[in-house]
Amino acid sequence: MKKIFVIILFSFLVFSNGYAADGKGEATEYTITMKKVELCEDAACTVSTTVGETDLLANIASATAGADVGSYAATTGLPIGTTFTHLRVTISRTFTVTGSVVLAGNDCFTDGQADSAQTQMLVGTIVEADVLSSTMIISTAGGYTAATGARAGDVGDGLINISYAAPEHATSISIDGDNAVMIYALTNSYTVGVKAPTIRIKFNTTTAIGADNTACAMWVDEPEVTIALVD
Repeated sequence: MKKIFVIILFSFLVFSNGYAADGKGEATEYTITMKKVELCEDAACTVSTTVGETDLLANIASATAGADVGSYAATTGLPIGTTFTHLRVTISRTFTVTGSVVLAGNDCFTDGQADSAQTQMLVGTIVEADVLSSTMIISTAGGYTAATGARAGDVGDGLINISYAAPEHATSISIDGDNAVMIYALTNSYTVGVKAPTIRIKFNTTTAIGADNTACAMWVDEPEVTIALVD
């Protein structure tokens, strides 16, 4: 029996005004909680088949990520003749992240603090020796104050602006309470035959966190991702 090889990656498009040093950096730890995975027959996932629905912690920056999540859901039993074009995943908004962002001026590092909330970015440190695993929560869309990392209002109300309206890798992103839901297009559509398929994913967390060095406000950003369903 083949298993779905699922590494859940998501896209968060960050718009920044060019006021100070801000950018993206590498997450060497990027632990998420997967909750549900569905294969979809259309871009909006109006028709879908659930292939996994249980909580599973997975560090998608780890070299062992494939083994960690390879048994998440079986692909056997998919309806023969069905064509899938997209994948939808539900994850918790709460992550565990270790990483840094190299910027002009002070670099920023995760610092082990727990100040991140849905409307409050993690305020990291400029001291590399103090880099520690930190809880980071996917930010609510809006404008954030660079000096504190707190949400100031809608997009445009702060110098750091977070929007999910036009993600780079996902086709759509929505935030619902404590969860985030993303839809990804498969690299090619796949029609189910008698052989159970496998999901193959390529990923890269070298740009998976963002930061502004005014006060080292840090946010969850997007890893690179491609997803294919193959025999």
